[in-house]
Amino acid sequence: MKTLISAILSKAGGSLFTLALVVYLGQAIGSRASGYFYFTLAVAVMLSQLLRLGMDGVVLRLASRHFHAGDTDALRRLAGDVLVYLLACGTIMILAGKALAQYAAPLLFPGEAPTLLYDAALYSFVPFTLMWTCAAFLKGMGRTSLSVFIEAGSVPLCVLLLMQLHAGASDYRVAVEALVQANGIAAALALALVYRFAGCRIIMPGLVRRGRELLAEALRGVWVAISNTLIVWSPLFLLGIFATPEDVGVYNAAFRVTMVIGAFSAVFRGVATPRLAGLLQRKESPLPFLRQSMAAIVGAGLLVLLAGELTFDRVFAHFGEGFAGAAGLAMLMLVGMLANVLFVIMETQLILADRNDLLRANAIFTALLTLPLTLLLIAYFQAYGAALGFVITNVLSRGNMLYLFNRMYGCRI
Repeated sequence: MKTLISAILSKAGGSLFTLALVVYLGQAIGSRASGYFYFTLAVAVMLSQLLRLGMDGVVLRLASRHFHAGDTDALRRLAGDVLVYLLACGTIMILAGKALAQYAAPLLFPGEAPTLLYDAALYSFVPFTLMWTCAAFLKGMGRTSLSVFIEAGSVPLCVLLLMQLHAGASDYRVAVEALVQANGIAAALALALVYRFAGCRIIMPGLVRRGRELLAEALRGVWVAISNTLIVWSPLFLLGIFATPEDVGVYNAAFRVTMVIGAFSAVFRGVATPRLAGLLQRKESPLPFLRQSMAAIVGAGLLVLLAGELTFDRVFAHFGEGFAGAAGLAMLMLVGMLANVLFVIMETQLILADRNDLLRANAIFTALLTLPLTLLLIAYFQAYGAALGFVITNVLSRGNMLYLFNRMYGCRI
């Protein structure tokens, strides 16, 4: 219970910084300019997922295993191997991105300042990847509150502080430059925390072989990354390409408010990981714990829906001009966020149990569903289409995961 409370407090603090940044940018630079900022962030996230592949799940599983076994040398070696792997592969991706810049920049950012926005996304994704991977490492060691704050609050807090150095700025250019710097600061903080609690040791003999093994493990676990990226980020990404920056700004405002709830999946995953890892180690069934946890989430989710219906109109009234339609989008997206949170503990169980067959099947189902459906809805309904695509994909994808889980495990949750 103490772990859960501390994680919730960390998440609440991070969420406040996230909302404060959305409101600040909305009031300071408006919905159009904030749309440029958040589309740049979406591109950085997609590049980060390409670099990480399934590394989050690998690090979570291996760190949890080594931590519970008390193998400190293995933890230090894992931290060093992952750091070298991400920096080496990230450098290759940046060089490739720079070589393709003259073609990719105007394609991704056809509006204003394509080179600036492209470079900001390109230089942000490696530190962003380090930050998220370190957070997974901390989760595996049971440092849930720290990992949750790193994921939820470190980048928006740093952007807010850096924006204050340019008080009165009303241009997205300052914001995207602050994003690059904030990701670097957050990555440095995350690496320092991993070094503090686990250590980091780069062992050169066998490094290439261990790097190949990490890559193979990441590719086996890439399905969770693909599924979650398609569900959470593809609507914002596709909206940025096929709609207007204003649509991106309004959609993002709704997304960030509902993400206050959706990001509690990180809390539940961090709290559940040590418990599920212990059950696996003792070869006990995780089903009673899964049922109990999901029942509690359903009850809390119904209260959240009621609270959203009562408060969203007043919440978005403070976001500045151009955000009037965000309240309706937020109510739609809240359903999808709650579906995502509901099944995160089941997904964690599949990661720890190395059930890549189920994760792969669900990711393929999600990919076949998400892209055509979201594109079609955006073409007809713009921001509302993106929100509808988000909700429908979330509900069907998580429902499919439940079906596969029950069928393969021979149970009923």
